Amino acid sequence: MARYNVILLLALLWAAAACEQPVPPVSDRAATYNLTAYLQQQITRLEQEKPMVLKSVTTQGKPTETIETAEVDWEKELSIFQEVDLSRPALRDFYREEEQTLPDGSTLTVFTKSEEAAAPVQRLQLIVSPEQKLEQLKATVLEENILFYSEREITLTAEPGTGNIGSYRVEGVQKLMLGDSLRYRIDANL
Repeated sequence: MARYNVILLLALLWAAAACEQPVPPVSDRAATYNLTAYLQQQITRLEQEKPMVLKSVTTQGKPTETIETAEVDWEKELSIFQEVDLSRPALRDFYREEEQTLPDGSTLTVFTKSEEAAAPVQRLQLIVSPEQKLEQLKATVLEENILFYSEREITLTAEPGTGNIGSYRVEGVQKLMLGDSLRYRIDANL
C-alpha cells in the first residue's frame, strides 16, 4: 500500500509540474534597459554637478510658486521615477509590452498593466535612442484604497545625445476619503 502512495504522490507532482505556466520571454530591449541604474547614475552626476534647477509648483486654487536653486536632494526628487521601473522579473507578468521603431531609429516601448494585476503603474512609455540612452519616460501611476486615492502622470525628458535629465513633470490629483481632492503640478527644468 505504501508503494502505491509513493507512486501516486510522484504522479501528482509530475502532473503539477506539467501544468506550470512557462515563464514568458522578455524582450531583449526591455531586459537590457535598466531604469533604476540610469536614475542612480543621474543622481550621482547631479549631486556632483549641482546644476541650477527652475522648479514651479502649482496647486489648485493657489498661485504658482517658482524657485531657482542648486540645493536639491536628488535621491528624493527622482524617487517617483524609480517607482515605475518595470525591469524586475516579478513585475513583467503584469504588463503587456508593445515595441516599435521610430523614424529616427529610437525605440518606443509601451507597457500596459493587465486588468487583473494589482500594480500601481498603469502605463509606462519609454523612448530609448539607438545608442541605448533614455530620451523620454511617461507613466501613469494610480494608488487607491478605502482612505486614499492618488493618480499621477509623470514625465521625464532627457537631453538628446547625452541622455542626461533635462526636465521632468509630475501632474496629479490626491483625495482623502473625507476630504476634497487636490490637483497639483510640479515642473522642473535643469
